[in-house]
Amino acid sequence: MTNSAQSGLQFSEILKSSSQLSRIQAEIGLVSVDDLLLEIGIHPFAAAYPSDLAEDIQQQLHAKTDGNPAEFFVSALAEKLIAAAQKAGPKPLKVRLAGAGSHKRQALLGSELETQEINPLIGKRGVSRWADKVVRKAFELECEAIKRARIAEGMTNIELVIPFVRTFSESATAIDLLAEQGLCRGAHGLRVHLMAELPANALLAEKFLQYFDGLVVDIDQLAQFALGLDQEHPSLEYLHDDQNEAVLALIDHALKAAATVNKPCDLVSHYINKAPNLQLWLLEQQVTTVITQ
Repeated sequence: MTNSAQSGLQFSEILKSSSQLSRIQAEIGLVSVDDLLLEIGIHPFAAAYPSDLAEDIQQQLHAKTDGNPAEFFVSALAEKLIAAAQKAGPKPLKVRLAGAGSHKRQALLGSELETQEINPLIGKRGVSRWADKVVRKAFELECEAIKRARIAEGMTNIELVIPFVRTFSESATAIDLLAEQGLCRGAHGLRVHLMAELPANALLAEKFLQYFDGLVVDIDQLAQFALGLDQEHPSLEYLHDDQNEAVLALIDHALKAAATVNKPCDLVSHYINKAPNLQLWLLEQQVTTVITQ
């Protein structure tokens, strides 16, 4: 079941909290691990490296996690993924791995273990963070939760979406890192998609798709990076344009590239309900469903 706009476009939902499951009406289009981590309440680095925290923070962490931060983290995330996969039923459940900027995790217990960045939006995100051996264990815990949900509990409808991939080299690195953790693309039917957030992802989509099973295009992020526009900045709201030619060209390029290699291309936008012109344009491109919140 999907919700629909007056334009006729269908909407599926982004799952950001397990509390949504009891009231969600539309299909789950995408699960945001970044948002589920906020719900869990502890920083991945704290779960992975609790002994690096100050003693008082360690005490808080152990009290919250019954003395086992890593197991608490893995179990909590796995339970949320299992519940979402069960809700999705036999349909694929796309799970976007953690890839937000470091500023999004500052409120989490133990966040002091993550270095503050001047430009977190273009800092150590996605694959570049996973590949850092200094903090690799945090990525491994995330993978363990996915394995527990997908393999141990049989939720093989879970598919992975890889965020913030800058280059072809990072694409290969992402696939290799997942394989090292027992999440091999193709094994047990595992599909791995690219979250196309960067202009490079759209412009070179056909080549990126050599590494992935499909695209999930984040229209909002694509616009933000293409136009250098902070969409959360209130004084820049006047620049929002759902008919911007540069953004439409990037979306069009991604759609056509995916069609050329016969791979799926989903679209995500938080603002699609306020963008009637974009809705109509997408329908003209034979797009029928957009993932939104």
